[in-house]
Amino acid sequence: LAVTAVLLTVAQGPAWAAAKDIDFAKINAAIVKDHLLPRYHIFTESTGVLEKATTALCPQVSPDNLKAVRTAFHDAMDAWEEVEHLRQGPPATGEPHIRIKFWPDRKNLVDKHLARLMAGKDANILTPEPFAHTSIAVQGFPAMERLIFAEDAATGLKGGDGPVKPCAVVQAIAVNLHAIASDLEGRWTKDPAVGRPAKRVTTDLFNDLATGLGALAELKLVAFRGTNDKLRPHRVENWMSGRGLRNVTHNLMALEDLYDGLASDPAAGMTDTPEDELIRGQFKQIIKNARELGPSIVAVLKTEKGPLRLKVLKSDILDLRELVIVNLTEAMGLVLGFNSLDGD
Repeated sequence: LAVTAVLLTVAQGPAWAAAKDIDFAKINAAIVKDHLLPRYHIFTESTGVLEKATTALCPQVSPDNLKAVRTAFHDAMDAWEEVEHLRQGPPATGEPHIRIKFWPDRKNLVDKHLARLMAGKDANILTPEPFAHTSIAVQGFPAMERLIFAEDAATGLKGGDGPVKPCAVVQAIAVNLHAIASDLEGRWTKDPAVGRPAKRVTTDLFNDLATGLGALAELKLVAFRGTNDKLRPHRVENWMSGRGLRNVTHNLMALEDLYDGLASDPAAGMTDTPEDELIRGQFKQIIKNARELGPSIVAVLKTEKGPLRLKVLKSDILDLRELVIVNLTEAMGLVLGFNSLDGD
């Protein structure tokens, strides 16, 4: 009801006039320093840990070594989910998003291309340069997940009749992920706004925020629905490792921080307004609700009211997105542009 009331109020006109003296360059610099770079650094570090864990795994596939790889996988995925929303700047070139996480995968290309890779006769395909140019479906987290979270993972990783061994594929993916992460961090460390007007950069960050919220509601929280609302748990993001809602939670935490970076500039006039307080309160409540559902969407779907609870979460996120869009566009004079996920 509170969200509806504010939406009705905003529809009649914002409580403030759009500020004309906003220093967009200052906002961008603060977001890069406090939001982007720390998160990309964590992503680089966590993929480095994952690479080391796979190096220890392959000579001896033991329960402890496999557990360490799985733990490192989760940590690296957590870090990725907190930069996944960023689509402009360095991530806009080289297709890092789809190389890191090939999802949605409605045609099961990960399994098909993974099988084709392991049926190959040349183990050199797993060295860094050739592997970086192999199928994008096998370069990232989903392909690794298939191998290390399979029910018979310990046995499967020890096997392999041909020269391309499953465990070596896991290690090649980890090396590739660390290389991509390091490259992204390095390019973000340089000035990513060179040649672009400051307001354009801020607008792109705003669009990343809106797109990120939209992707949660319209993609991640509905992927399990097939035709005639038939449930398809295997379409859920990271269904094998049981972390679909864990992803959503980390996405939300990062988007909350990006909102803070955009809305906290005094010239925007949003600080301490009822609208800003409502948005911040909604972020906190939705994150709390997502956490309470547990890490796995598949597990939630098995409960009596699971689909309904996910539907409510989706609706809450869409309401929050509307609040964010209406208030930031009016307060900062920003424009919601083309959605990079349109057509997905």
